[in-house]
Amino acid sequence: MLVVGAALAACDRVETRNLESLEIRDSIYVDAATGLPFTGAVYRSFEGDPGRLELEGFLLDGAWDGELRVYHPNGRIRYMGSFDRGDRCGAWTENADSAGSESVYEELVDVVESLGIYPPCPEL
Repeated sequence: MLVVGAALAACDRVETRNLESLEIRDSIYVDAATGLPFTGAVYRSFEGDPGRLELEGFLLDGAWDGELRVYHPNGRIRYMGSFDRGDRCGAWTENADSAGSESVYEELVDVVESLGIYPPCPEL
């Protein structure tokens, strides 16, 4: 029980940073001050509108890991999928059209046609 409590406390200390505050070196996101690969939740807001999220995800040792979501300006998901230590895995949805369709059928066809399938993500 003590181990679970310690693990939960460690999760509370996971840092969340604006992606813009990190630097990219050799395809790895690093803390600009220390030069060390960053681990933690990241986000980016739309330029000129800090209240609207453009991107949210997680970096592990500077590489994308876990779910990544990228949004259109209207709030709909533009891209969504998972990474395993920098490699895409599982199903990815890529919605190029930011406007909703009047037909549920057409919208479903668009979603299915834009679905990218990558190797399965490892089980946690």
